Amino acid sequence: MNFNVYIDKPTGERLARLARARRTSRNALIREALANLLVRDSYTGWPQAVLDFRGMPAVRPFEDARQALKAPSEDPLV
Repeated sequence: MNFNVYIDKPTGERLARLARARRTSRNALIREALANLLVRDSYTGWPQAVLDFRGMPAVRPFEDARQALKAPSEDPLV
């Protein structure tokens, strides 16, 4: 699929410099940026860093204090 994208001159110049530095084309950089954007904005789950988190040894788990919680005096959803 082909389409035109219009960008301002400073952005175009920066894109050209980056393309030269990476020894690739401006189109390749734009495809890479677009692919990254679509992946980032289409994923609805937790980031891997959150999934990998196993807690902090110095912090007591919330579950340890669960028994000390008091039930509400009345049902807040009624």
